[in-house]
Amino acid sequence: MDRLAKKVCLITGGGGAIGRAIAKAFKDEGAVVIISDINEHLLNASADALGCESIVQDVTSESQWECIVGDIEKKYGRIDVLVNNAGILGSTDNVNPETTQVEDFRRLQLVNVESVMLGCRTVIPAMKRAKGGSIINISSIAAAIATPFEVSYGLSKAAVRHLSWSVGAHCAPFGIRCNSIMPGQIETGDGGMMDSIFKGAARRGEQADADTARTTFTALIPLGTLGTPYDIAMGAVYLASDESRYVSSISLQISGGWSVL
Repeated sequence: MDRLAKKVCLITGGGGAIGRAIAKAFKDEGAVVIISDINEHLLNASADALGCESIVQDVTSESQWECIVGDIEKKYGRIDVLVNNAGILGSTDNVNPETTQVEDFRRLQLVNVESVMLGCRTVIPAMKRAKGGSIINISSIAAAIATPFEVSYGLSKAAVRHLSWSVGAHCAPFGIRCNSIMPGQIETGDGGMMDSIFKGAARRGEQADADTARTTFTALIPLGTLGTPYDIAMGAVYLASDESRYVSSISLQISGGWSVL
């Protein structure tokens, strides 16, 4: 299992379920894995479970990005892969176009969009020095379909998708690829994004309860089941590996067919 042998990889949001799954898959494929997260408790839990290097990071801080990328390049001589995975759902109340709160809207764009731009901008010079690399930005299927119940989140993930196209086009002459992954409905356990969405639907009176919301959502997925973090991790392994050397500026939808609805 050496699809990523010796590749130096930074994964943000490594304390969450998807970030941890990506980190595990990368490590299993022989990569040198560094994970970051703003939540030190979750970060340490992932690092201990995986046996990988970890860094506390606020992805909205430009100076922290510069320090972290600089330290990785100094220690390992290069950075081969960046996975911009950190992100937030935001409020699950008052989130339609009529009632969404400006503060929540701005916070989502800061964490979900500006941080990805900072990550790309900071890592590109290092990858140019290394004569190549792969940037993987985690978007969402919400970028491709109307999300009247999560308007700020959907907009932020659409921006990540577009940013990935632009970064890929800019970086192509330098051998740097940039792609986005668009997860669908991914089961990440109690307190995870889907759990919050189901509970929010019940709280707003759109569904009788969270379990009913789960059943309703799942029935809409063509493949008939929620996805898992492993599904996203396998897509990330492909985009990080040399198997995808001719793939750039794409949006890989891992959604159980949700996008055809």
